[in-house]
Amino acid sequence: MGHGDQNLNLPAGHNFEPAPERVKELLALIGGPFHLGRPIGDRAAWEKVRASEAGERLLQLAAESGKPEPRSYITNEDCLYVIETKDRSKFDPLPGRVRERQVLLPIAECMENEGRYLERIEDDIRRLCALNSWTFPLHERGQQHYARTEIFTDLASVHYASNLVATLHLLEDRLKPETCELIRREVETRIFKPFEARIKSGRDVFWWTIVTHNWNSVCLSGVLSCALRLKTDPAERAWYLAVTEKLIKHSEDGFEPSGFYTEGVSYWGYGYSHYIVAAELFRAATGGQVDWLKQPRVEQISHFGHRMEIQHGAYPTFADCKRDVVLPDWLMHWNNNRLDLQRSRRDQTVATRAFDPIHYQFGDVVHLILFHQEDINQAYAVDRGHAVREWFEDVQFLICRPPAESSCRLAATFKGGDNAVNHNHNDLGTFTVLLGKEELLTDPGAETYTKRTFSVNRYEGDLLNSFGHPVPVVGGQLQFPDKTYHRTGYGRDAYTKLVDATFTAERDKVILEMDRAYKVPHLMTLIRAFSYDRTGQGSVEVCDQVKFSQPDTFETALITYANWERQADGKLRIEQNGEAVLVEITSDQGELIFDHCVIQESSTPTRLSWRLAKPVTEAMVRIRVIPA
Repeated sequence: MGHGDQNLNLPAGHNFEPAPERVKELLALIGGPFHLGRPIGDRAAWEKVRASEAGERLLQLAAESGKPEPRSYITNEDCLYVIETKDRSKFDPLPGRVRERQVLLPIAECMENEGRYLERIEDDIRRLCALNSWTFPLHERGQQHYARTEIFTDLASVHYASNLVATLHLLEDRLKPETCELIRREVETRIFKPFEARIKSGRDVFWWTIVTHNWNSVCLSGVLSCALRLKTDPAERAWYLAVTEKLIKHSEDGFEPSGFYTEGVSYWGYGYSHYIVAAELFRAATGGQVDWLKQPRVEQISHFGHRMEIQHGAYPTFADCKRDVVLPDWLMHWNNNRLDLQRSRRDQTVATRAFDPIHYQFGDVVHLILFHQEDINQAYAVDRGHAVREWFEDVQFLICRPPAESSCRLAATFKGGDNAVNHNHNDLGTFTVLLGKEELLTDPGAETYTKRTFSVNRYEGDLLNSFGHPVPVVGGQLQFPDKTYHRTGYGRDAYTKLVDATFTAERDKVILEMDRAYKVPHLMTLIRAFSYDRTGQGSVEVCDQVKFSQPDTFETALITYANWERQADGKLRIEQNGEAVLVEITSDQGELIFDHCVIQESSTPTRLSWRLAKPVTEAMVRIRVIPA
């Protein structure tokens, strides 16, 4: 995922083999080969899908996906162009289209049962298997994967493979025998052999096997799905189950004890959805004897998406979170909808469409929804409501909300922590302010990924370094790590220290020491105090107190995508879609010079800044925000 993610060579004599006794225990529990989907011959299952609202929608999407234009297949020439030029702009739309068609056309064929899509499905299989490498081209280091001298199993590889295996499972008796053999051979060569060799030898082990971010659960779930269906030897299936069980603990470790996930809600949606796939594969393969989702820790993890909703469907946009994220209903409420006779009574007060929204690129997820929850069309929600705050002390993250039935409509977030988390942005002290559903003062969110995004040059991007965040510039310096260097995990020494956290029904206040986020030798202290008041119409105040051993400069900033204007009294009015706030910046240490610029990158927020006119040894700068 990032610069510094390198394959592993374990010490001599060490490997990631599971304990033989655990393999033996699992072998005693499992039955025959298994897949989450249903073969086309199971007409009762597919007629039920076709008769549903979801089935009708899937048929419409398949018809659209199966059209010949725009071009939606990948060639070796496409991959080589990206490898050689690093230009991914033309390539990026293709994998999603390919995977969507991989998923939708076999499902449509199973519903219609008329052979309409078989020729296109077989053509897609041949084209995909003709690629030199299934690895995403920008994951190449050189051209070893393209030249087939090395194999690196990545996110792209496991998605292609698991979709191919799903197609085989659904249509095995309708596809040509040579096509079925092609799928088995390519998955064996590109997925099973390199994975098994590395796990057993401990040499050149894929780095994602032990990371705590989304790659771990996504890759492991894809490999397990393929193995449970294609491996005919029960002992081999038990081995894959044991390996997955052993390694997926790293995904669970990606969550803090408080339940917080540093990658944010969009990557929680991706990573945790595939954790659920792996959990349900494991549960089904063991006849329900092993159920990860019943663990208290995983139950806590399952609520992260709900807890992160600030208000009115808005979610925090720290790190590489997308600003327009909408979490799928099936994922938010899976524990309440899955087939489970021991499940507590379902609260049916809220019903939503299970497929809204969903990426149709991941076949295992679609089959999970179609065949392993109570209702294809509906996801029944437990109406938990929202507390007036969410406070994750171990990462110093706060969400402040107004009380229900209050005249206050102002909400806010505040973040400390460190600058070495997965998908990190240098954003210690960042805060956002929302009025209704409009985020008027914001964190800029993810940039459009390029080769630089996950390279040594990551923080050259102003959307990722602290220039593009509402945090101070101290002595002319941005937060560490600076623009000159980045590697995975670098920046642990840039962190905030909690001074105080005080919460009442009316007000929330968190105070952080932030001087460790800046490499300014004569910076003695930098304290940021964040206060949220939910009485009346509400207000937010952020107060920075800085002290140097010799005079130096100090600047603070706000980030917005909204319209803004500076009023005659110096206050800013920031407005979007009929919602507006007033912002006042003051200091007891003299004049503040106002400036602004538009960050001209893949998104274009405005940076509003205030700099003390003269260098200071001590200063206090206050930001106050109220509804207009």
